[in-house]
Amino acid sequence: MRLPARLALRRAAVALVAVAVVALTSACTGGTDDPTPGTTTSGAAAPGDATEQAAPVDDVATRVMAEQTVDTPAGSEVAGGEITLTLRDVRVDEGVLTVRWALRWDAPERGDDEEMSLFDLGIDPAPLVTDTTHLQAFMPLCTKGDWNGDGADRQLCGATMLASPLNHLTTSLRNHTTLEGWAALPAPDNAGGTLDVLIADGLPVFSGVTARQGS
Repeated sequence: MRLPARLALRRAAVALVAVAVVALTSACTGGTDDPTPGTTTSGAAAPGDATEQAAPVDDVATRVMAEQTVDTPAGSEVAGGEITLTLRDVRVDEGVLTVRWALRWDAPERGDDEEMSLFDLGIDPAPLVTDTTHLQAFMPLCTKGDWNGDGADRQLCGATMLASPLNHLTTSLRNHTTLEGWAALPAPDNAGGTLDVLIADGLPVFSGVTARQGS
């Protein structure tokens, strides 16, 4: 199983945080990446253009690669209802594998305004991606600690993952609402492998996933 070395993680941390935050912000706002073709930056029509096309939009916030619904991992006595897990995007860009996903909790027996922490729901996101073609496994990059170290090192790595949400104790989910999440992992050594994506223990695995290649 291949997990990132501590030194390499620290060198990549600053750049990865910037990439991940930009990607997440773009998805949340639904903003456009460039001015609409056929117009100038001031909004006036550009001369010589016969047609206008819509500007490219980051559609990942609404994209559905795969989706599964299961009973809430914490069980009916604690939380109840169901969890719908959506895999939005798996992309390789600049040596980084970015996984974006969404989580929805629906408990008809509870009030619409009721909230529960991810801990109470029995969910602790720590994505694990397995390249089943080349038999490699990858966990999120972190700025401190080491997944291959002792218990303290692994705990520190988990606390500094390049991922969101990061703390399942303080992150809450309201009934009938959706939480967006992401994680940055080392890209597989070999492109084109078939991936299994596990967002958290207790949630279903997405199998046979192919990563998109970034520009």
